[in-house]
Amino acid sequence: MEGNTGKCRWKCLTLWVVAAVLFCWGLIRFLLPDDMTLMAGRTTAYNLRLPVSVKTEESVEVLGISAKPTADNFHLSLGTEVSAEAHEAGNTEVTFYLFDKVPVKTVSANILPDTKLIPCGRTVGVQMDTDGLLVLGTGFVEDAEGNKTEPCKGILQTGDLIQSVDGKAMPNKEAFLEAVGSHDGTPVQVVFTRDGVEQKAEVTPVYSPADGAYKLGIWIRDSIQGIGTVTFFDETTDRFGALGHGIYDVDTGGLMSLKQGHITSSHLTEIVKGQKGEPGELNGIIEADEVLGDIEKNTEVGIYGTADTSAFTGESYPIALQDEIQEGKAQILSNIAGDEVRAYDVEIEQVHRFGKESSKGMVIHVTDPDLLSKTGGIVQGMSGSPILQNGKLVGAVTHVFVNDPTRGYGIFIENMLEAAA
Repeated sequence: MEGNTGKCRWKCLTLWVVAAVLFCWGLIRFLLPDDMTLMAGRTTAYNLRLPVSVKTEESVEVLGISAKPTADNFHLSLGTEVSAEAHEAGNTEVTFYLFDKVPVKTVSANILPDTKLIPCGRTVGVQMDTDGLLVLGTGFVEDAEGNKTEPCKGILQTGDLIQSVDGKAMPNKEAFLEAVGSHDGTPVQVVFTRDGVEQKAEVTPVYSPADGAYKLGIWIRDSIQGIGTVTFFDETTDRFGALGHGIYDVDTGGLMSLKQGHITSSHLTEIVKGQKGEPGELNGIIEADEVLGDIEKNTEVGIYGTADTSAFTGESYPIALQDEIQEGKAQILSNIAGDEVRAYDVEIEQVHRFGKESSKGMVIHVTDPDLLSKTGGIVQGMSGSPILQNGKLVGAVTHVFVNDPTRGYGIFIENMLEAAA
């Protein structure tokens, strides 16, 4: 009887230990970042306070721990603060182990070159052409007998990108309307992409007496434009970054697929102040003929491209990685008062290190009386306004809180630089 009791206790203890290890494994995996960013030539301190060790297979002196080059299969306990020194720009992988035995997570270590950037804060016009005709939705077409049919139902859907009709490329809406509208009513061959995969379909247009043309019963978009703020310009590469978040289609909710785009000069004509529940906005005139640069990327963390060296000038600032950013006083740059870019006081209230949402690394609070009187806080169009702290460029404004326009989110500059590369 006592033997059975002892076995039962051992089983219970074993199950408890296994459960504890699995719990620690899952918790630590969740707490560890998906990637780490370091700056070449700088030492970065990490205070993870977790019972894990670290291992890297990297044999070249790209990354060092505690100021020592990382050798093959190097292990180090991270129960206390650890300093990681990046020797040169590059990429490597670091694997974390629980109790030095159980692999928990492999993290990408991205080492950026030590860079100085010109913080901009200038509002610009943003013009983008979609990579194909974006389908916003499908609908009915009424024929000569009054019958309502939906030609594209179950064939095309919101978010599809039409590339060609009957073998002819569709560069814009006008070309599409001409190709379908002048048809003879026989089926047309439509080539489109859905989730990045090319597909083909056959659709029969319906003649609409009201429009005097054949229709497919779909709403499409071929371009988008608006006003945003440029965050930085790198005078060594002529590359710029802006917005700090991607450009999404207002109807589909998807990230806009970019064919080509430009940033242009703009002139503010009106500031709609933000109020609780009603975000404000910057309104202005986009000077389409005054092109400042080409947009090459539309990502979840901003738009990026190249610009003329004369478009953005000023003093270059070193950048701060997220471990250097502190809760406390900071400034943002904006030209909401006119053509001149000015600095306005803000408070960094929270820093979400290793957060899962790349464009929401900080919570900022506008405290500058002048900015509050003009805008009420953060308004649409200020996305991309650079954030400066302790003489360094730390990030950019990205979002405003709907119920409190004096507060919003900011992105770490390191996240923008990774996307810009």
